[in-house]
Amino acid sequence: MKKQLTKRLVGLLLSSAMVLSLTACGSKPASVSETPTTVSESTEEASVVEETPEEPEYDFGGRVVRIGSYYDMTPDPNKNAIEAALAERIAYVEKTYNCKIEFVDLGGNYVDQYVTSVLAGDPVCDIGYAVTTKVLPSLIEGGIAYPVSDLGVMDFSDYKWRSDVVDAGFYKGKNYTFLLKDPEIRYGIFWNKTLFDKYGLPNLYDLYKNGEWTWDKFKEVAIQGNQDTDSDGNIDIYGFNARENLGWCYLYSNDAYVAEKTDAGMKIDLSDPKVVEALTAMQDFTTNVKFRDAIDWSTEGWDSFIKDFRDGKYMMCLEEFWISYAYLNKEGEAMTDDWGWVPFPKGTSATDWSCYGKENGCRFMLNGIENPEEVATIYNLITDIADTQDEWDDLLEDQLESWADDAETVENVSYIYNNGIAVINSVNGFSELNTAINDMVSEIAKGESTPQTALDKYQSLIDAAISDLETHDYDADMQEIVKAAEEAEAAEGEEKSE
Repeated sequence: MKKQLTKRLVGLLLSSAMVLSLTACGSKPASVSETPTTVSESTEEASVVEETPEEPEYDFGGRVVRIGSYYDMTPDPNKNAIEAALAERIAYVEKTYNCKIEFVDLGGNYVDQYVTSVLAGDPVCDIGYAVTTKVLPSLIEGGIAYPVSDLGVMDFSDYKWRSDVVDAGFYKGKNYTFLLKDPEIRYGIFWNKTLFDKYGLPNLYDLYKNGEWTWDKFKEVAIQGNQDTDSDGNIDIYGFNARENLGWCYLYSNDAYVAEKTDAGMKIDLSDPKVVEALTAMQDFTTNVKFRDAIDWSTEGWDSFIKDFRDGKYMMCLEEFWISYAYLNKEGEAMTDDWGWVPFPKGTSATDWSCYGKENGCRFMLNGIENPEEVATIYNLITDIADTQDEWDDLLEDQLESWADDAETVENVSYIYNNGIAVINSVNGFSELNTAINDMVSEIAKGESTPQTALDKYQSLIDAAISDLETHDYDADMQEIVKAAEEAEAAEGEEKSE
């Protein structure tokens, strides 16, 4: 599906909106929840006149806000409408409020630089970028990430923020992570519409819309999708592949979230009947369906399942949505067959669709920076790129349409992020706990134990990992990073001297 005309129209509308915004001294801050109105009435008619509120006047005295990552994240106006609006908004804020935004390329050891610089008392940047599972718990417990909610500047309920990323960095009653909302949701089912038509498989959009996209139907379609095209007794086209996280998708699709954030940290509950129900359904699938879930590292790379789905060797693929633009619609390497996207099938006890994420990129503020409230205010200002949620949705739709292959994908993905359904795994960053649960799920998937037997067997390991949440020495972890960085620097110096 080509959207060039749509994108041009959105671009024209966006340009007009930004001109009007600049004339009116910019868009409203995220903390402003209502637009004041003046109402005048006569006996014949009533009219409502909306007054656009002016932004507060700031002079940041030339303050430079440094935003660091493993590459230069300077917005590219030619990339999409969101980045164009962000680039224009940054230029406006810099000029109007006497400040400067610098995007810093920290290279591949960017997280180590956050740690070493903060502990040395000289943060390498003001705002950093990392995956959520690195921030929680390591950078939070290690004192590297700043509790931005303490500042009272950012309204994290505002439509511009990704709710799943905000929730992923909520820990012990404080918010640490944030990210502008975008359509890059996490796991769902990509399906090859061309192959489905060729081999007479049911249309997944019809199943989804009719509420028939269930675990049982998923199993049925996956079996039906296996094709021996040359009748040699071997499967040539698999109905399904799952590179990772199939078990977690079963749990989340049944509203079995396992972990709950508390003021003390984290509470793990595996006693919910939804957990056993989800793991039983997963085991039924993994032990009765021939599908690919293990990469052959001797002949395949980490992305081989993605590429093979793109090349028509799989009917369905469990993946994160970023593969849409990175592989399926990539210029010069795009998938030739038509493809679509639906959420993971709904569990028996679920109330809505799900979208599981093991992690996501996020931004956070570094501890020890000068005047963090000022930094938060400037970042809040540069991210006010739309005056209303409708305008923001238009920006998201423009970006999503360039990634999607059909209108149904746009609609389905929009439903996920508009309804706050995407959820990021709360335990993934706690390595011992995550390992214990994953080992248990793997044993169940292989059919080596029933779900309840495995839960009983692994409970002691899980309990020990939970205890580690309270006793783990994250300060020691941070010092190990500093030590490793010093050793690497010393080794590099020796090489240069030779």
